[in-house]
Amino acid sequence: MRRRVAGWLSATFLSDIVRWEWRPDGPGARLQFDVDHRALNELMTQRLGRTVMITNRLDWSVEQIVDAYTGQEHIEQVFRGLKDGGWVGWGPMHHWTDSKIRVHAFYCMLAVSLLKYIQRDAQRTWPGLSIEQLLEELKDIHQVVLFYPPQGEKGPCRTATVISKRTLAQHLLTDTLALNSLSITPRR
Repeated sequence: MRRRVAGWLSATFLSDIVRWEWRPDGPGARLQFDVDHRALNELMTQRLGRTVMITNRLDWSVEQIVDAYTGQEHIEQVFRGLKDGGWVGWGPMHHWTDSKIRVHAFYCMLAVSLLKYIQRDAQRTWPGLSIEQLLEELKDIHQVVLFYPPQGEKGPCRTATVISKRTLAQHLLTDTLALNSLSITPRR
């Protein structure tokens, strides 16, 4: 039992803040866990929430180092968007030759570049807009073209273009990104 509990508490700092006791209790036994609040408080104030940055860029200012570090978050966000398939699906990739894999990587990165460009434009009206929010809002904008049969035996079909109901955010995005210019106009 001691090895099993030691395995459970093997994560960093966990054994420092969790106390446990194994007590025989009649025909069975009792395992009790408690949190050492003093050790938890000390851990939170002394160790957690700290980031140490080490660099060999001795000519950079502190601001440049911090900017480079925070810029890394944007790159990681892009890779998460590619990996999870939330933005652009990197996989499954059905290519085996180097040239086709390079082309696949190119159009994935091109799509990410376009998404970031659209996000930058959309942030003019919605500051702080994430790509996930942008995609969520845009995917709910729909345009439907309805075709009605001619009223007589001959003649053209009547058509009607309907755009789905939009939220205020979707209206703002439609105007900012000039999506109305992309709407389909049926031929007469």
